[in-house]
Amino acid sequence: MKTIYRILCTVVVVFACYACNNEWEDELYKQTVSFGKNGVADIYVKYKPNGKTSYQVPVVLSGTTMNDGNITVNVALDVDTLTDLNFERFRYREDLYYKLLDETYYDLPSTQVTLQKGTSVGLLDIDFSLGGINMTEKYILPLTIAEGDGYQVNYRKHYRKALLNVIPFNNFSGSYSASAGLIYQRDKEENQQTPMTMDTRTAFVVDDNTIFFYAGVTEEELENRELYKVTAHFEDDGILTLDAPHKDKIGFNFISGGYVISEEMDALQPYLKHRYIKLDMEYEYNELITDDLYIPYRFKGSLTMERKINTTIPDEDQAIIW
Repeated sequence: MKTIYRILCTVVVVFACYACNNEWEDELYKQTVSFGKNGVADIYVKYKPNGKTSYQVPVVLSGTTMNDGNITVNVALDVDTLTDLNFERFRYREDLYYKLLDETYYDLPSTQVTLQKGTSVGLLDIDFSLGGINMTEKYILPLTIAEGDGYQVNYRKHYRKALLNVIPFNNFSGSYSASAGLIYQRDKEENQQTPMTMDTRTAFVVDDNTIFFYAGVTEEELENRELYKVTAHFEDDGILTLDAPHKDKIGFNFISGGYVISEEMDALQPYLKHRYIKLDMEYEYNELITDDLYIPYRFKGSLTMERKINTTIPDEDQAIIW
């Protein structure tokens, strides 16, 4: 009896293993096509004033098996989704709306992506030419996977949409710690007031050696934020020069500036490089209340940014840990 029982158990186990092996040979789910970067996705593009920067967006085939033949996927511009996004996110603050990235700033060599036989990922090439772009606004390139022959679009959630928030960067742009920058009112003695500070300050690209940020305590979502732009131009030997496009309106006065760059390797992760950029500056400006009324401010102190760089990755936009 025990022998018969053992034989039956062995037969059951063999059939169970055989069934499991066959199960993995067949597709378990429906194969659909989506973007690897979907929804609203920040993409960082190296700024080149007179050249193009190529960026690749992954297009992915879902499922448990690879495709058994070449699949050509169609990609299209999706302005309607951008319109819906702006209203749902910002409502009546139209000054904060994402702008549709103008065709002068990018080129799509092809609106089709081929997923080769035996693979599950294809790459959509986009060439960006961002010289002269004004980063007071935010820009999105809205893409969608369109219907086509030989594949099914993934209609779950936002997986077929890629709203690419294009952020150009140079060696000095990014998010700075601003707590060491002290902002005083000029019409009061410094020892009779508590200086104001900001936690962070974002520096945006102007060109390959210039950034801009907003003066003093100016909020980055202020409706007339363009008025308070301060540009910082980096020269050799640590020379930093500040200016303001609307300096006559806001009474901008540059007093002093300089910068220091230092680097060190991580103590625990030997492939990781820490790059620190410290901006020392002093300037004056006025915050306008009305045409005839303003608050005079002086900024004195420093901004500091840390960049973490994976030295094992050759592509700069991929190596920086944003």
